[in-house]
Amino acid sequence: MQRFGARRRTRVPDPATGATRPEGRPTDGLPAFELSLPEYRTLVRVIEHAQACLVLRSGSDAETIRNASGAELTPLLHQRAADSHARGADGLPMLACEIRHLEAAVLNLESYGGHETVLCEGYALLERCETLKEDAQTARMTEGVLSLGRHTPPAASP
Repeated sequence: MQRFGARRRTRVPDPATGATRPEGRPTDGLPAFELSLPEYRTLVRVIEHAQACLVLRSGSDAETIRNASGAELTPLLHQRAADSHARGADGLPMLACEIRHLEAAVLNLESYGGHETVLCEGYALLERCETLKEDAQTARMTEGVLSLGRHTPPAASP
């Protein structure tokens, strides 16, 4: 399994440094890829476990724990998952620059004694996201929903 301290870093726009609109929605044109629903569930499990480990073992303040565990990513992806599901999509878009949140969760799980199974799942998902990032598409906003590719499934009828 590749260790991430030695991996090649690429320059990707960071939403925290101005690549987002004031209301927090990503701008068009950022590289993104699609996570499957099982991958999304794994990502949430890894982040939640990292957050729990940091709360128990780090002694840090809430903001530091939120950043170190990658927890700020989960509400964004939760909304995207709901939007994607409502539109009949099989997965949900994830911006390539958001991989850093998963990486933070995995590295802190390792540092703070996270459960070995969750740690392995985290490293496997991190590898998968890095692979998906290589074939990233350009994300765009369609009807207020982050989407990938040329076709966006229509909104589901009520």
